[in-house]
Amino acid sequence: MSKLGKLLIITLCFGSCKNQIEIAAPWKETIAVYGLLDPAAAVNYIRIEKAYLDPEGNAFKFANINDSIYPQGLTVKLIVRRNGNFLDSIFPVLTDGNAEGIKKDSGLFSSAPNYLYKITDKIFDSRLINNGSEDYEYELIVKNNKTGYQCSAKTFTTGLLEPLAPVSSSTNQISISDKSTGFLILGYREGRKVKTYDMLIRFWYTETRQSNPSQIDTLSFDWPIFQNKPTTSLAGYEQKISSVPSYLFYEILKNKLKPNADILRKGLYCDVEFYGAGEDLYTYIQVNVPSIGIVQKKPEYTNISNGLGIFSSRYITSIKKATLHPDFIGLLKNSTYTKGLNF
Repeated sequence: MSKLGKLLIITLCFGSCKNQIEIAAPWKETIAVYGLLDPAAAVNYIRIEKAYLDPEGNAFKFANINDSIYPQGLTVKLIVRRNGNFLDSIFPVLTDGNAEGIKKDSGLFSSAPNYLYKITDKIFDSRLINNGSEDYEYELIVKNNKTGYQCSAKTFTTGLLEPLAPVSSSTNQISISDKSTGFLILGYREGRKVKTYDMLIRFWYTETRQSNPSQIDTLSFDWPIFQNKPTTSLAGYEQKISSVPSYLFYEILKNKLKPNADILRKGLYCDVEFYGAGEDLYTYIQVNVPSIGIVQKKPEYTNISNGLGIFSSRYITSIKKATLHPDFIGLLKNSTYTKGLNF
């Protein structure tokens, strides 16, 4: 008999000794944390849930039971440090997100109540100052008082982006050309501890039906300008200037809206928004991007010590209700792209 044949017999003999396979490891308490601290927000929230696998039963039957999703008797604390030195302790308050106007997506898991930990204390942004920098680190500690289980995570907060174009803190009027050779100038100064930026322009308008003038709908659509644009470094404050073909706005508008003789439209204003992501959030997003290759398995990423999830920071900079330049209003009415839309 060949060596390969002997090896197969030995393997089969050993394999026949046990015909039960353990597909679930012994239960281990694990908590999943999802929290993004935004210094620009008046209120921040952290979601804390159970992550578990029950080897004795069907996990699906527990998914719609609140006690199976949310851990009980937790102490949740944030330790704030400035340049490595203790500054403060914050104790987020357990609340029902549904009562706060934050609805949880419906699906397999229970959506009511929607427990969150609410932070109303000011979140300080990392920044440069005259004699150096102020970097704020927030350490999250979650402890189960009954079992002694504990998980934790740390993040530096992201800093303020300074918008320079097409709007800024001093120029709150926007104009977008429809010419094929025209460009919309984009400019901003990067915030500290930010790894990447997204930017969008949200255009607001009304629709009024001539057959029913009392019916006025206020609507909007988003024009994504860029996504996952990396910063020069985490140090921040680098000035970035770029551009995007401005006629794209009108092409999108033409495709979004349909001509209707009964509908009169009016442009209202634009919101210009920048979304800055901290380093851990950026990594989490990159790891979870859907795979388009043959190998579909992706590595898990978490920055929660002894737990799962993500605890990081973002900074949303918004210039709200930027007024429309008269030339912009005229183009909405007369541009070859949009003249049939009744602006």
